[in-house]
Amino acid sequence: MTLMDKESVRMHAKKVRSLLTKEEQIQRSLEVMNLLMKHELFMKASKIGIYYPLKNEIDLTPLIEKFPNKMFYFPKTVGNTLTFSKVQNVEELVPGRFGLKEPKEGLYVEKDIDVYLVPCLATSGLYRIGYGAGYYDQYFNTAKGYKIGITYNELKNYHVKFSHFDIPMDEII
Repeated sequence: MTLMDKESVRMHAKKVRSLLTKEEQIQRSLEVMNLLMKHELFMKASKIGIYYPLKNEIDLTPLIEKFPNKMFYFPKTVGNTLTFSKVQNVEELVPGRFGLKEPKEGLYVEKDIDVYLVPCLATSGLYRIGYGAGYYDQYFNTAKGYKIGITYNELKNYHVKFSHFDIPMDEII
């Protein structure tokens, strides 16, 4: 198996995702949510780190309505740092950096999250390949909690060389 560089994988993953129809994206999102609803750690968790989907990412935001007793925390970039703040529903999110919707200023920042649902452009084993800014790797360098990388099946298991800065996920779905 040939080693690929991360940038080539990013370009390929973006192309693959751009070819998915809206119906395929919705179906895949439902499939991942169904897997999570059978996942012991997710079901036991009370504090969930989640993301707002960007550029054809798998959309897990319906989980907020399905699980009103769980607390959901969305990422926000503050300078070069990622933080997670509690949000009751996606309507509370505001436009932020990189075209993302994120929590507004002044919300409580939580560092003790049970399970993180982490968007991945692609994966290599348990390592995520993101957009390249390193926000999640920096955050997970000190944060505790079970990390579930989320991506499409056809974007899993690339053969990529990682650096000592890269933080593996605990699981990929």
